[in-house]
Amino acid sequence: MTGRRDMLAGAALIALALAMIWGARGFPSIRAMAYGPDLFPNIIAGGLILAALGIFLEAYRGAAPGTDDEGPDRRGALSFIGIVVLVAGFAIFLPILGFHVAAALTLLMSTRIFGGSWILGAILAVSGSIVLHYVFYSFLRVVLPWGLLAPVAW
Repeated sequence: MTGRRDMLAGAALIALALAMIWGARGFPSIRAMAYGPDLFPNIIAGGLILAALGIFLEAYRGAAPGTDDEGPDRRGALSFIGIVVLVAGFAIFLPILGFHVAAALTLLMSTRIFGGSWILGAILAVSGSIVLHYVFYSFLRVVLPWGLLAPVAW
C-alpha cells in the first residue's frame, strides 16, 4: 500500500511542477535582464520534478522505506509543523524585522529543528543571511527590507 501511495504522491508532485512551469510561461519578460520572473518558479519546479521522480522510482522499485504498520513519526511531524510555522513567521515578520534579522532567525531555528547545535545554527544564520543578501542585492538587484537594521542600511 505504501508503494502505491508514494507512486501517486510522486505523480501528483510531477503534475504540480508541470503546472508551475506552465503558469510561469505567462509571466512578462523583462528586456533589461537576461532572465525573467519565470526563472525561480522554473528552478523550483525542476527540483520538485527531480524529487518527485526519486519518490516515484523508489516506490516503483519497492525500495520505499517504512510500512503502514509503523505508525506516524512524531519527530518528523513536529519538524514539518515547525518549518511551516517558520516560513509563515518569516513572511509575517519580514517587513518588521527586515530580511537580515528574519533570515538569520529562520536559519537558526531551522538548524535547531533538524537537530543542529546552537553554534552551528548561529554560524549558518550569520553567514547565510549575509550570503543571501549579497546574492539578492548584488546579482539579482532585489531590494530587501532592512527593518530593524534600517539605520545601518547601505
